[in-house]
Amino acid sequence: MYWKKQVNVDFHTQDPDFDSYMKWVSFQPFLRRLFGCSFLPHHDYGRGGRGWRDLWQDCLSLLLMNPQNVGAMIEKNYGGVRIDGTNATIIGDGDGNFIADRNGIARVWMDHALWPLITTSLYINQTGDIEILKKQVPYFKDAQTMRGTEIDTLWNDAYGNKQRTEDGQVYTGSVLEHILIQQLAAFYDVGVHNIYRLRGADWNDALDMAAENGESVAFTCAYAGNLHTLASILRLMESAGETSIPLSEEIEILLNDQTDMFDSVSEKKKVLTEYAKSCRHNLSGRKKNFSLSTLAANLIQKSNWLTNHIRSQEWIDGKDSEEGWYNSYYDNHGEAVEGFHHEQVRMMLTGQVFSIMGNVATDAQIRKIVKSADHYLYRKEIGGYRLNTDFQELKFDMGRMFGFAYGEKENGAVFSHMAVMYANALYQRGFAKEGWKALRSLSDTALDFDTSHIYPGIPEYFRSDGRGMYHYLTGAASWYLFTMITEVFGVRGVFGNLLVHPKLLAEQFDEAGTASVSVTFAGKQFHVTYRNTDRKDYGSYHIAAADCDKTAIEIVEDSHIMISREFINNLSSDLHEITVTLA
Repeated sequence: MYWKKQVNVDFHTQDPDFDSYMKWVSFQPFLRRLFGCSFLPHHDYGRGGRGWRDLWQDCLSLLLMNPQNVGAMIEKNYGGVRIDGTNATIIGDGDGNFIADRNGIARVWMDHALWPLITTSLYINQTGDIEILKKQVPYFKDAQTMRGTEIDTLWNDAYGNKQRTEDGQVYTGSVLEHILIQQLAAFYDVGVHNIYRLRGADWNDALDMAAENGESVAFTCAYAGNLHTLASILRLMESAGETSIPLSEEIEILLNDQTDMFDSVSEKKKVLTEYAKSCRHNLSGRKKNFSLSTLAANLIQKSNWLTNHIRSQEWIDGKDSEEGWYNSYYDNHGEAVEGFHHEQVRMMLTGQVFSIMGNVATDAQIRKIVKSADHYLYRKEIGGYRLNTDFQELKFDMGRMFGFAYGEKENGAVFSHMAVMYANALYQRGFAKEGWKALRSLSDTALDFDTSHIYPGIPEYFRSDGRGMYHYLTGAASWYLFTMITEVFGVRGVFGNLLVHPKLLAEQFDEAGTASVSVTFAGKQFHVTYRNTDRKDYGSYHIAAADCDKTAIEIVEDSHIMISREFINNLSSDLHEITVTLA
């Protein structure tokens, strides 16, 4: 009864088995927090601790089911960010406790700055709480400095794990300042192809042997999208009456807006070095006011430069004119990892996910990516989209993933997390049919017990024979739930208001032509029912009528409805029925 109360999400589609499966997927993020990275054999590795990504991905599902304390969690999590834009990787007990790495291994994952903004953006949209950006938070400090390339010999235990100023005071900056430093510092940390350096690895921890010359095109795409998102948030602050915000004066170094400099790898490295030196040990503690509109323009400028650079340099034309995809990485020899190698096709899913999600790929390119992914990566009987094709090489100028047999772990298994993010990216760009194929392939395989041999839910990956592995290690369940609610059923917050914009396919409606979801939003319970008696597909129907508790709701552009926060706040604590008629 306790857990049923916690899992307050319900789905109704034409498939009762899938609806029941979603109850377990909704429950799984709780289990991941309890058991993920534990020492238990089924969960792969670890000693019960959480990783940096876990902190932020756990918040995704909590925002949709149990959002009361998520703002405080997010605020505390930012205390793990260093002033150079990297972050602590050893996380203590409770929220906001981070521990210095005393083993001398300076490990920097280049994707770590990505996830906090994704989660914070969802939080602001779900709650409308733009004020969180002004909350003052300390920075993490230990012996690692200069973005993990040097040791700060002046640091010791007596200094403590919080960044200090020249006069010895603990320095605090706004949550927005933390986000800006993360995004801006990463922009200058590039390799020879002017793509963000891979460093110790990105999301794929097994790409860990290209620290000197490796570059991650995939996550450069993701950061391009993040810069646009952050600019939108700054404009939202402006619309709320803010004109400027105080930030550390050192951040001005990172706000260079000379686009000819962006083309120069050496000049970018100079900027990054200058900034890192300015806060190598202590900060000045001085702050300046920065215009929000100027900051937003600076971010858009950088995002647009990245998008154009990637489009011009990283696209690969397939042998068939209908195929093509983006290169995802450069190896430690500075060579592009994907394309055609001795007539062998090399393709990875990660670069496709984030080029789509980050709005780098055009709609025409997405169609070619889908065609290529279906051709080279898709295996329905083992869960859907593999992480990569078979490189037939122990490619140790890239990472240990190539030491795994093909179809195991990161080397060509169906990695659920990336497959779900592929679906999410496709839905975001309006490719609902293609996104549903990725989601449904995962659920069909998980529910086929003779193949998957797992309890209900979503595993970290399906190996080459379709068996599901390491159930509670993955953030895939949070992303699956997030995608089903906010994209498939289209129920999500927009700066605190409730947007209802369905992307359901004809096959997802029951015999009566209905599909529904029960969710919590702004502390109120909603049951959203879609009526599609003609069983039309997404793209063919429009919203003909909508009401909340039989009070008509205005329809926007025939495609969605928006319910104001003020209207929701005035509702009673009872369950509220939103009914949407599609025609």
